[in-house]
Amino acid sequence: MDPIDHFISRLYRSTQHIELAQFRHWALNELQTLIDFDAAIWSTGHLSTRTFHTHTTIGLPKEFSDTLLKFLPINPISKLLFTRIGEPVDMSDALSDENFFSSEIYLKVFKPYQITRILSSIHIDKRSGIYTLLTIYRKDPDTKFTTSEKNCYQRALYHLLNAASQACMQNLNTIEQGKFSHTAICDKHGIYHEAETIFLDTMEEYFPNYSDQSLPFSIPEEGLKKIENELHISSKKLGDLFRITVRPMTPLDELTKRELQVVDGVTQGMSFKQIAKSLSLSPSTISNHLYRIYQKLNISNRSELADMMRHKNH
Repeated sequence: MDPIDHFISRLYRSTQHIELAQFRHWALNELQTLIDFDAAIWSTGHLSTRTFHTHTTIGLPKEFSDTLLKFLPINPISKLLFTRIGEPVDMSDALSDENFFSSEIYLKVFKPYQITRILSSIHIDKRSGIYTLLTIYRKDPDTKFTTSEKNCYQRALYHLLNAASQACMQNLNTIEQGKFSHTAICDKHGIYHEAETIFLDTMEEYFPNYSDQSLPFSIPEEGLKKIENELHISSKKLGDLFRITVRPMTPLDELTKRELQVVDGVTQGMSFKQIAKSLSLSPSTISNHLYRIYQKLNISNRSELADMMRHKNH
C-alpha cells in the first residue's frame, strides 16, 4: 500500500479507539511518518471571533500558541493564507529568506524556537464558521519543503480534518446516555464543532432566538449540572473541547432527593421494610413517600414507575 494511503487508512480506523482529547496530537505524530518536520501546531477558530480557540502542538511548548497569536497581525503568511484557502503556503511564498530572517516576526516568534522553515494551510467550514490552521515547522534552514512534500501535505490535510470530524461524531454516537439526552462537541466559547441534529433541533425549540453556530447558554463546570429553559445541561472536558449533554426536564425531576431514594429502592424490587431499613425510616413513611410520588408522576403502581424509569435511562 502507498504510504499516504496507509496513513489515511490509519487515520479513519483510529477514530474508534483514540480518545477525542488525544486525537489531534496523535494525528500530528502520524503525519510525521509521511513528512519530516520538527514541530507543528493545529489550531481552530471561528469567523465570528476572528481568533483561535483551540491549539494542539507537538515539538513546541503550549505557550507558543500565545506568542503566535500576539504577533499574528505582522505575520506575512497569515494574509496570504486567506487568499489561498485549502492550499499549502510556504513562508517563502510571502517573504524571501533574506527578508524573513531579518524580520520582526522571525526574531520575536520563530528564532527563539529555532524555526526556519514554515508550511501552513487554512481551511474554512462555511456551514459552521469554523476555520482550521495547520502548520508544520523545520529547524534546518537548508531543508526546504519540496513540491512533492507540499502535494503530500495538501492531500493529507483533507483527511486529517475529516478524520477529526469523524472522531467527534464517533464520540457523540458512542456516549452512553438516555434516549432523551442529546449531545454536541463545542470549544470553550460554545462554538459547535459537531452536533447531533436532534441537539440543534432541541436548541431551536427551547431557545428560539439562538445562533445556530454556538450554544445559547454558558458551559457548566464539569461534574456540575445546570437547568436553563427547562433543560438539564452538563459538560465533560475533552482536551480543548467540551462534550455538552442536554436533556429536557421530566416529571421525575420534580421529585425530592428522598423521593428519588425511595424510587431507586422500589425499582430495585425492594420491599417497604427493606427500603425503610436502608434509609433509617419507618415502613409507613416509605408508604407515604410512595403515595406522593405516584401523585406527582400521575401514575398508580410500581409497574408504571419502573416503566417511567426505563424510558428515562434508555
